[in-house]
Amino acid sequence: MLRLALALALLVSLPSAARALSVEDLVGAWHVLVHYKDSNTGNPDAKRWEDRIWVFEKEGTKLRWIDYPIVVFEDDTGRFERSERGRYSRVLDYWEPTAEQEGQIRTGLAINSRGSRSKALSGSDAKGWSSAGRRGYQSARIITYEETWTIDGFPDAPRFERQDSMGSAGSEQFEGRTVYETTSVEDGGNVLRGKFDRDGHRTGSFRLMRSGAVRSVGEEGKTVSGEQVKRSDFIAMLAPGLEKLPGERSEADWRKAVSGPDEKEERLALRAALEEGLRTQVLTDEDIRTHNVLLSNLAVELERLFVEEGKSLDELRKMMREGQLSAAGGQF
Repeated sequence: MLRLALALALLVSLPSAARALSVEDLVGAWHVLVHYKDSNTGNPDAKRWEDRIWVFEKEGTKLRWIDYPIVVFEDDTGRFERSERGRYSRVLDYWEPTAEQEGQIRTGLAINSRGSRSKALSGSDAKGWSSAGRRGYQSARIITYEETWTIDGFPDAPRFERQDSMGSAGSEQFEGRTVYETTSVEDGGNVLRGKFDRDGHRTGSFRLMRSGAVRSVGEEGKTVSGEQVKRSDFIAMLAPGLEKLPGERSEADWRKAVSGPDEKEERLALRAALEEGLRTQVLTDEDIRTHNVLLSNLAVELERLFVEEGKSLDELRKMMREGQLSAAGGQF
């Protein structure tokens, strides 16, 4: 009896064999979290992070790999911070999901389609999966950009590689390579961990965690660049667009023009310049379409304050940051 108990205890204490994976096991959505340092920056020891969503779908005998570089959490704790100029930026540290955020990953995150890319891969688990091979550079006068995505290393350690190249026939070629090399498979194949390398400059580790089905940000509320915000915060984020209006005119030139003989035309031109400045702070076409009326009405109000009340651009930016223009017309 004692020998049986000791044998059972030994079996429990031994590490379980890693699960063998196939491409079928990848089908679905995954949250990709990378911790890295960048030796090609002025601060090479800074801890940095990025995350994205990968979705794998079977299309007959091919595997569709979709990459979404913008991930939307309901709770952005520890991920982003707002600068004094009102712009959001990543926290300079290794971000790890909180328990609540990890729960959001498992139930399914929202994605923003801006910058998303996809490739259809052919092959097999034994030989590896790859997108279409390179066609080569046919002309010295035409610069060509190509990407090749591959997945191999089945069944024990899947390896994900994305290689891009740009050049032309007879000229120097520029190539980049990003590799996610699995070193451990955990939680029954639902978590993959390993080494990350981008061109030898960005190096670190990654974690793939199986996610619930993703949904578009358009399915739940208004967003700006992948983040849910209220109207006053949205307007505050636009304020930097008024630091220097498009064109060659200075603030003094605009004030002189709108008080001259062509006042009506110049006011319309100023309104257009203000709206263009605001739009430079909205990073996606989808967000511009969503908030088109608000942007136009806000430009009208800013033009009125500039001309009729003599507000400076500094004062207008301050009003936007402090929420004094949050009642501007337009749906949000």
